[in-house]
Amino acid sequence: MLAKVNKEALEKLLKRGESVADKRASMAVLSMALINFSPEERALYLTTTDLEHGFRGKISLEDIQGEGLSFCVPCKRFYDIVKNFPEEEIFLIKEDSRLLIKDENERVIFELATTDAEEFPSLPEFFEENLLSIPGRVLSELLENTLFCASKEEARFVLGGVYLEPLLEEQKIRAVASDGHRLALLDREVEGLKDINWKEGFILARKGAERIAEMAEDELLVRFGFINNYGVLFCSDGFFFSRTIEGTFPDYRAVIPQSFQNKLQIERKLFLEALKRVSLLITEKFKPIRIEFGVSEILISSPDTEIGRAQIKLPAEYQGSPLTINFNADYLISALEVMKSEEVEMKINDDRSPSLLTGFRDEGFLYLLMPMVI
Repeated sequence: MLAKVNKEALEKLLKRGESVADKRASMAVLSMALINFSPEERALYLTTTDLEHGFRGKISLEDIQGEGLSFCVPCKRFYDIVKNFPEEEIFLIKEDSRLLIKDENERVIFELATTDAEEFPSLPEFFEENLLSIPGRVLSELLENTLFCASKEEARFVLGGVYLEPLLEEQKIRAVASDGHRLALLDREVEGLKDINWKEGFILARKGAERIAEMAEDELLVRFGFINNYGVLFCSDGFFFSRTIEGTFPDYRAVIPQSFQNKLQIERKLFLEALKRVSLLITEKFKPIRIEFGVSEILISSPDTEIGRAQIKLPAEYQGSPLTINFNADYLISALEVMKSEEVEMKINDDRSPSLLTGFRDEGFLYLLMPMVI
């Protein structure tokens, strides 16, 4: 069998497949890519899985000779070879237990050992029916602007991803993530939500959410939904699935205060840059910073340590009682980095209650942050 393929198309396909394959798997086949050549379709199919997630993609071949066949190759090795290949056209030749990867004039030749396709695990069957059509950028934004809050602690497994909830009356999808210390929430309007069988929320695990956000970002329209305990995405060159996290996401509505006594308005970029500068002299793991709220300014300072101390005053509009509150600087920085508003509003009650961060240009987004007790 001989096939001619465009390097850019193959590299993109392998990059997506390689991000799913399990590089540290106890089963060697899970680090492999299943390759299927179809002469009838003039196409190459690539499949990877770590048993919790899976990807199957397709690209067109410029030319193919011989019969269709299937085999497995080490996915990362194949991707690295193609990524660094010097020519724009790649010739793939299957000979016995080897895959030859070469240019037309055979100046560059790689050989990869192959294994039988029968060793590769079978994947669940998914169909596009009853999935939601959603702009790729909207889906990507829902996940990326909340996932940074998901917990990385294995003990809090239900918080280890993004909770996606259909708000049927409002015709919106809500994404929520929290690690117990902070919470990010984003709503986006989506047409056709009432017409599909997606009536309750589910939790996408971190890896699945990252892959879906990445694949959806450059797509005009994708098909997305929840099928048999899997989050499923169909895009222009294949589909991806991710086993969802079993369990009930905590009642996030109960922790969002309905009223606040104090309010701060401040320029987002000034606030962000000041937090980063003050953080330069903080050595503690949890990056504590102190903010003193005054009528026309705030004072941000780091703890006084053997290394030194930093403080920065910023102009701001503050309505309320004088307050001094300690926060995790990284938690504030990560929220301000995903926001787009020129000016942000921070609502506060006291130094023991959660603060709420919003912005005029960040419609549908809110960020809840617990203060630090030092």
